[in-house]
Amino acid sequence: MSTIDRFDNALQRAVFMAQYRSSRQRLLRFVGVMLIVGKHGLRGLLYVWPLTLLVFVDFPGVWNVIRLVLLVLAAAAWSRFVYGSVRDDYRRFISDRLLIPASLRKVF
Repeated sequence: MSTIDRFDNALQRAVFMAQYRSSRQRLLRFVGVMLIVGKHGLRGLLYVWPLTLLVFVDFPGVWNVIRLVLLVLAAAAWSRFVYGSVRDDYRRFISDRLLIPASLRKVF
């Protein structure tokens, strides 16, 4: 159940939504998303770095095709890891909440 559905009446919901849609809250949500993307992006690189390093090894012959396949696999694995992690952390820390700058520390 989201935070919006927990309100008892329409007035409480309207006050929450007015504050939630304010420019300050949008900025805080954007900063929070960028922190989450940065955190999980760097963490995702740790998982795919062996595939990424193989791209730079120079072997003769068909290696260019293998290099391209490895690069695509590394990008797919990285994006899959990052997308799922960012989505989960966004739901846990940012979605349907009024944020203050100190609450962004929880992201890390």
